[in-house]
Amino acid sequence: MDLIQSNLAVRKSLAKYSNTDPDDWFLTFKARFGMATVFQAIYNIYGHGEVITQPYTCITAINPILVSNLKPAYADIDPSTLSLTQPEKCYNSKTVAVVMQHTLGIIGDKAQAIADFAKKRRLILIEDSAHCLTRMATSESGEILADISVHSFGVEKVIKNTKFGGAIYVNPELKKKNPKLYGEITTSLLNLPQPPLGLDLRSRTYRFQNGLLHRLPNSIFNDVRNLAYKAHIFELAVAPYEQSAEQSRPYASTKFVNNTILKQLPTLPAIYKLRQKNVRVYNKKLVNNPDFELINNCDEPLLAYPILFKDASTATKVYDILTSSGFFIRRWYSPLLYPGPNSNRRYHYSSKMAPIAESIHPKVLCLPTDLTQEKMQRILAILHPVEKPVQKIVQKSSI
Repeated sequence: MDLIQSNLAVRKSLAKYSNTDPDDWFLTFKARFGMATVFQAIYNIYGHGEVITQPYTCITAINPILVSNLKPAYADIDPSTLSLTQPEKCYNSKTVAVVMQHTLGIIGDKAQAIADFAKKRRLILIEDSAHCLTRMATSESGEILADISVHSFGVEKVIKNTKFGGAIYVNPELKKKNPKLYGEITTSLLNLPQPPLGLDLRSRTYRFQNGLLHRLPNSIFNDVRNLAYKAHIFELAVAPYEQSAEQSRPYASTKFVNNTILKQLPTLPAIYKLRQKNVRVYNKKLVNNPDFELINNCDEPLLAYPILFKDASTATKVYDILTSSGFFIRRWYSPLLYPGPNSNRRYHYSSKMAPIAESIHPKVLCLPTDLTQEKMQRILAILHPVEKPVQKIVQKSSI
């Protein structure tokens, strides 16, 4: 399919899986590009203002705020959802928007309270659904709560084989509430340019190059990858300059990215079915472990399953055991503003702003939810063996 045809086909698929209208979806080369476009539109209408968000997130979710001349204001997180709570503590006369992030795909019942807060204060509600593609928070009557919802096809997201691409859902209700902002956002998204040839080429060769890099010995992996990045032949998931509150200009999605997405989107129902099945297994098998607690006993198809250890040292040791056993374990958002800013000052962040996030982020491990039954049995045997609790394995590995 050509660019126009593939764009429409992706939007139709997204609409089918989310029970929405294809005309309300807009495709970008990266999800962060869509976020930046939305925040820039907000700035164009409101001028300088503040956006309530959380530090337990990726730095690429904060940069779009900063490059749009807006200021992030950090709320702490609820340890049961790993998402922001009590946004009213950050509210002031300069607040223009609030970001509701569904960390690891945990939507739960937190959304209505945040939506009510945003509505009461007449704020723009932006939903970060990067971890739950096509899934959005709704009211009891099924109405989508957010004004804007951000979705991702990027690296380590719900669909593993896409690597690039973002999708922005613009709630048609925004046109009624704020027609000027609605027009600014949709027009800006429609007018995004195509990426330059070099970036397009890097997206086409990413999977091949990444495969080659991961065949290298660990001792030289980072050096070779950094050389490839500096030579402009490899696209990093997070570039060094992005740790300094900078970001590339936004671009629209390409024909190649669209067609790659189209090949993978039909697998989404099966992916979610497997992830939800494994979440239920974790819920059942990992209760009452002396070394960690379950963060959220939800019944959702999570991107990863979070567990909270008593201390960071034990979390690190178990992380080493699992990774050495061949499992891909993530420590999502540790450090905060992952992978960490070069300067907290540039991000207007202080550790005093979010004591809960500061306390728990080094103690959380995120277990994979896309495992086969055999691999699930293996990881459960490590985490919760019948005769050897995790603590004994940790102690043995320390000898």
